[in-house]
Amino acid sequence: MEGSLIKPEELVDVLEEDGELSIYNGAKELFIQTVDDKEGYSYVSSTNEEFGSSREAVEWAINEIHKSIM
Repeated sequence: MEGSLIKPEELVDVLEEDGELSIYNGAKELFIQTVDDKEGYSYVSSTNEEFGSSREAVEWAINEIHKSIM
């Protein structure tokens, strides 16, 4: 089953290509949206967390989802 797990890099690609990402684990849903500001792109979550990179945003979301199932 490990072969079907989504890799963080794939989520980063989705966020960068689509401008948004939604992750749902059956109990909790997190949403990240790309914001184009004067200094470039930043990322904001549905919980108002702000991130400077897509990778940082995705890693935060993965950690939050893991916390909610433990």
